[in-house]
This record gives sequence, structure tokens and C-alpha cells, in this order.
Amino acid sequence: MAKTNTKFENENAFLLAKFEEIAVLVEHQKVLKASLNQQLLGLKYEKEELKKEIEALKKKNSILKAEIGDLKNKLEKERTLLPQNFKIKNKIIKIVSDIDEKETGSGNLKELVESLIDEIDHCIHLLEK
Repeated sequence: MAKTNTKFENENAFLLAKFEEIAVLVEHQKVLKASLNQQLLGLKYEKEELKKEIEALKKKNSILKAEIGDLKNKLEKERTLLPQNFKIKNKIIKIVSDIDEKETGSGNLKELVESLIDEIDHCIHLLEK
């Protein structure tokens, strides 16, 4: 047997159908809103993670900049010391060649050793700068 519809349902069938459509659309909008809220939470999480990563990269960048500065200073010192080392090496070669040229007696040997010590002290002082 077929279901008997009331007069009200028959008269307002189109209107009731529209209400059903609207109810479905409202449910769809609720689901869409919930989905968008979840996406928003995910994006906020990603944003916070990216902020942390940016901060870590900034710290690492500043550390690397400091290391670069230190390396530049070290390179500059090496560039400065290289000519000094060359001069010191030449002085030592000259001292050694002077020793070979001179005849060394016990008195001369003492003076020569003292001279060598003075030169070495001078070289050490230059290297400390």
C-alpha cells in the first residue's frame, strides 16, 4: 500500500523539497568548514615549524659569518706573517753563513751563541705580534 500523504504535504511538496536541498547544502557547508579548519590548523603548524627553521638558520648564518670573519682575520695575519717569516729566514741564513765564514774560537763561540740567542729572541718577538 502506498503511503498516504496529507493535504499539507501535497500542497507544499515543492517547498519541502527546497528545504531538504537547503538542509543538504547546510550540512555540506558544515563539512567544508570543518575541513577548512583542519587545513588552517595544518598551515598554522607548518608556519610555526618554518619560523623555528628560519630562526635556526639565522643563528647558523650568524655563526658562519663569525667564522668567516675569524678566517679572514687569520688569513690577514698569515699574509702579514709571510713576509716577516721570509725576513726571519733570511736573517737565520745570514747568521749561519756568517758562522761558516768566521773561525770560531772559544771566545768567539760564546759571543756567537749570545748573538744567535738575541736574534732568535727578536724573531720570537716578531712572531708574537
